[in-house]
Amino acid sequence: MNAQEKLNRQGQRHIQGLKQSIKAIWQTMCDEDGIPADSTFVVFSDETNKKYQIYYNNAITKLWEAQAQYKAVGYVGLRIVNGKAQ
Repeated sequence: MNAQEKLNRQGQRHIQGLKQSIKAIWQTMCDEDGIPADSTFVVFSDETNKKYQIYYNNAITKLWEAQAQYKAVGYVGLRIVNGKAQ
């Protein structure tokens, strides 16, 4: 596997990890309010929103940014350590 393929796979794993985080937050929010997690439109209680909405919104924003970056250049979720991408 060449370097570009490795970077692409790493980007895909990063995006998948964000999707899993969003799903876990959604599940937690639904559980808090007794709503089935497969619901597509819900109104959470004020209490649940206060606890989790900021995390959910941040995760969604990071996902959208990562998807846009990946689509544009294929590099996402990387950091530079000692001059090398990881």
